[in-house]
Amino acid sequence: MRKYLVITPEVSAPAGLIGETLVANGALYDAVFPVERYASQAPYAYPGLPTIPGDYSGLIVMGGPMSANDGDRYPFLGETMGLIRKFEGAAKPVLGINLCEQIISRTYGGEVYRMETQESGFRTMEVTPEGRADPIFSGLGETVTSFQNHFDAVRGIPGAVKLATGGACPIQAFRLGVRVYATQFHPEATLDLVQGWIRKFGREFTDGEPRLLTDLDRQFREYFPRHRAQCETMVRRWMALAAG
Repeated sequence: MRKYLVITPEVSAPAGLIGETLVANGALYDAVFPVERYASQAPYAYPGLPTIPGDYSGLIVMGGPMSANDGDRYPFLGETMGLIRKFEGAAKPVLGINLCEQIISRTYGGEVYRMETQESGFRTMEVTPEGRADPIFSGLGETVTSFQNHFDAVRGIPGAVKLATGGACPIQAFRLGVRVYATQFHPEATLDLVQGWIRKFGREFTDGEPRLLTDLDRQFREYFPRHRAQCETMVRRWMALAAG
């Protein structure tokens, strides 16, 4: 049975729909929380982040409230950058979500910058011509609908193939090489997760989009079915890279 490593920088932002899809397709995953110093595979003695891919079939790194530029405050960011390169070097797939899109950008020489405004709530983005020819994004159709919440964005990543664009930043998803994928949006998001983010982060989370306080239920009723189906397609096709 295949097993994946999921690095979770923020305890309230676990793998969500991504984790559900892994399990539904016959895989297991270990969740490591580097800020809280907890690991599901070793709950009584935190082992730290792995230093090599080992027997993991692939690496997923979730989002968090910190910036990828905050390496001095969060040493796990540098450790994660090194681990991403090791998974790529071992021909094992990598999937970076939100914060980790920015971590991957920095890992390979790109820039992480602060946008003029927060992007939050459901957005529908265009799949680029390169995305429509991509092994994963070609299964999503001409547009992808997903939940957003971020202040930072990426640009200038040498060799990156832009897969989705639109909304507040030009690069919503990209690929590096054959097996390294990154999305600025949150394909893992569920209503329970987002409500938890609002409770925990308050105005920091909602100031840029106050309609989240009044419109969240409607957004999920309207957009969640497509969002969920596209997350499942994306994760299944990403898992196939490990088998190939």
